[in-house]
Amino acid sequence: MTESTAPAAVAPKTSFWEDVFDIFVSPAAVFRRRQNSSIWPPMLFVAISIGIIFFATFNTLEPAFSAEFARNTAKALAKNPQAAQNAEAMQKMQGFATAAIKYGAAPGAIITMFLLGSIAWLVGKIFGSKQTYNAGLVVAAWSYMPRVIGALLGGVQGLLMDPETLKGPMSISIGPARFLDPDTSNPFLFQMMGRLDLITIWVTILLAIGLYVTGKVSKGSAAAFGVAIWLVGSLPALRAALM
Repeated sequence: MTESTAPAAVAPKTSFWEDVFDIFVSPAAVFRRRQNSSIWPPMLFVAISIGIIFFATFNTLEPAFSAEFARNTAKALAKNPQAAQNAEAMQKMQGFATAAIKYGAAPGAIITMFLLGSIAWLVGKIFGSKQTYNAGLVVAAWSYMPRVIGALLGGVQGLLMDPETLKGPMSISIGPARFLDPDTSNPFLFQMMGRLDLITIWVTILLAIGLYVTGKVSKGSAAAFGVAIWLVGSLPALRAALM
């Protein structure tokens, strides 16, 4: 039996906007087509979209961030009561933090995608990935698309929910953490429940699919990678639980 000499099928060319739709319905095809492309179109689209949505809806979500800041301030004062003497500095810090959240969503998203792509690329090597660094960043950028939907859902919830019920950012998560009281729940349980947010899991699954396609690993290895990258992403949450 001789090997076939037929040329390999060429992936059909699609527009950027078609791939924005396809990442939600046929992500493997998008990663296959885009793995050698520039990282900037999807990265800038995600960052600008999140930035615009966040800026436009921030006033409705501000009570959640204020509640979180007040909670963290109370913890800091409990550990260091002398800090209460510098109330003016703490107020300025809150104002700076509020401005950073309101205006920093877009650059923050870009930084996060770069970090996510770099970490996922490194973790993928443990599972035998042949993914290039550029492909790792491309996968991270496209995998972050559900965050745009998450920003939209958060804005809608901010418009519809009673501000009194917004006890922190987790109050608008699409997961079990929204049903827990951050003031009375076990901090480790609360933070880990936050990691079960639908959007977070969606991004993780896309990262695993991206590694399977661009890293040429088995489905089992891709699944194990997904669990590993989810656990790595949980480290900041665990740190927050200790604070």
